[in-house]
Amino acid sequence: MDSTALATALGSLVGASSSIAATWLTQHSQTVRSRIAWKLKERESLYKEFITEASRLTVDALAHSLERPEQLVGMYALLSHIRLISSDHVLKKAEECCHRIIEVYRQPNLTAEQIHVAFQANELDPLKDFSCACRAELLWISAK
Repeated sequence: MDSTALATALGSLVGASSSIAATWLTQHSQTVRSRIAWKLKERESLYKEFITEASRLTVDALAHSLERPEQLVGMYALLSHIRLISSDHVLKKAEECCHRIIEVYRQPNLTAEQIHVAFQANELDPLKDFSCACRAELLWISAK
């Protein structure tokens, strides 16, 4: 085999290897992006459900005592799901939110005027820290 034939064969081999490597890198990059998009969508959905349920319970707790503890089942189920997939920081804030809601149930019921005053004083937002933690986590994941 002469040097021209060898150079041609090696050139073809290098070209094919480069093409395979480029294809693999492209596929890998797409897989990573898809996985990140799925993680974001799953967490956004979970956090939305938790916020909705915790908000409902907070408003209920302002005017009622906890007569039926089973109404907390949805919130605790969502908390357990958060425990499975979220960062420790988000989990901690979700747990704190749950504790605050239980405390609101333990307090005397508020009148409409008391609710208004507490809202104006920014004292009725047990979800604020949780929401901020979720936002930071989602931004961190999307920046990957």
